[in-house]
Amino acid sequence: MEKAHFHNLIMQQVKVLYSLLMALGLSVIAALDLLENKKQFAVIAAAFSFFLVMFAAYLLLRRRKRSSPYPEWVLASMLLLFTLFGMHQNADVAHWVYLVPVYIYFLFPFKPATYITMAYSVALVILVLDDFSSYTRLQMLFTYAACFTFSVMFALINERTNRALGEIVNTDPVTQVYNEFQLHLDLNKEMTRADRQRSDLCLVAVATPQEWSRLKEEDYEQKLVQLGKKLRRALRRYDACYRLDTDDFVILMPHSHQRQAEQLMASLRQTKDDEEPGVICNLTLHAELYRPDDDADSLISRLTEGLQHAE
Repeated sequence: MEKAHFHNLIMQQVKVLYSLLMALGLSVIAALDLLENKKQFAVIAAAFSFFLVMFAAYLLLRRRKRSSPYPEWVLASMLLLFTLFGMHQNADVAHWVYLVPVYIYFLFPFKPATYITMAYSVALVILVLDDFSSYTRLQMLFTYAACFTFSVMFALINERTNRALGEIVNTDPVTQVYNEFQLHLDLNKEMTRADRQRSDLCLVAVATPQEWSRLKEEDYEQKLVQLGKKLRRALRRYDACYRLDTDDFVILMPHSHQRQAEQLMASLRQTKDDEEPGVICNLTLHAELYRPDDDADSLISRLTEGLQHAE
């Protein structure tokens, strides 16, 4: 869990740094507009710079990650509206449009950022073709296309890196299965998919034998390693296994019903030829199906309570 929070902290610091850099760039633009006696645009640029500094300070001061990034949406909406309507009124606003793609991809995850920038790009092209001369159109669209392409490529690389890093960070170093933090992330995605596709979703809980708690730390971890190997071998290609903070395990089974969960539990109760006899036997197991009124916490709570009753 600490590694997961550290990963989120690093991502948040990157957003803070970019917000401060963009604020610095906007302050330079404000100074240039002021020197050219364009006070209206200087005030707007300075206001955006101030809002970005306040947003960066807010990110630094907050301790928990929000579920709904309202400040990001407010800042992005202000920038989108100002560039579109401002450029329609005055060509001096045109240089602001190049900031939009990079800024949006820094603020939002890849998919929503792509939807926002695609809609913005369509509106921008229409305005450029309607309001500017042929030479200016070509210059603006070419520069914007270059900024947009750079933003998309950077976002793709960043998305894949974060996904791979997230899997590493959210993997339990002892058993090499995912941790409880990753379970909540994946479970929310699978519940959404199950609702959308009207498919079944099943979870199987595996209790760590209580007698293991009396072992030495090295022996206890060795037992967990053996149990983790056993669980990983039983997984299908699209299943996933997680170690809870209580040292119990949960297997997430998308597109699965109760019968498939029972088959998995029967497989786990069997001892393989390459396992030391008596090392892993009499496992306590419990399965739960996802219900439409469940959320991640309630489903995990019901699963762990059923596991406790089964012991």
